Amino acid sequence: MKVAAIAALVAAFVVMTGVASAQTPTKVPVLVDYYANNYNGSYVDGTLRIANFGSTGGGPAPNGNLCAMIYVFDPAEELQECCGCVVTPDGLKTLSVCKDLTSNPNNNETLYTGEIKIITAPPNSGGGCDPSFGGPSGTVTVSGSLAAWGTHVQYVDGSYQVTETASQLESASTADVGRITKFLCGSIVQNSTGRGICTCGTGD
Repeated sequence: MKVAAIAALVAAFVVMTGVASAQTPTKVPVLVDYYANNYNGSYVDGTLRIANFGSTGGGPAPNGNLCAMIYVFDPAEELQECCGCVVTPDGLKTLSVCKDLTSNPNNNETLYTGEIKIITAPPNSGGGCDPSFGGPSGTVTVSGSLAAWGTHVQYVDGSYQVTETASQLESASTADVGRITKFLCGSIVQNSTGRGICTCGTGD
């Protein structure tokens, strides 16, 4: 009876948070990166590269395509842009930090530094990628595994230089993922102004 009760509580938690994960019922893998010295006047831009190694991680994904659900934050921890980008098997998506990820902030202020989060998910039934997962009433389904690398603009000895590192893989609670995707991104997607929607750069 105790086991059944625990299972029921876990199931109820997943329903309440609206998140279903192929990995665990309470944690979701999230790739985390940052941008800095953005719009530096020297035309030195950062990039975000996202690769699909061709494995869907056991989850259903049409033709092996995966969605990179991208969320761009400012230093005040406010979500300023979000978008969903299809990445094909063995494909590489390249995004400009200036042009694709920070040029259309929700509050219309210039984004010089902040955080980027990426969640991997299967495409919607129509093959697209909705970063809000359908808004407040949607269910966040995580499946598959993407890899990402970021180039970062550093100010060293009087000039801007670029370094590159792999994005860090972290675990987020389903409650936090639901808040970012369904509510914060959902309000941006549904505001009908077009503000706060990032673009997907180049590549497949």
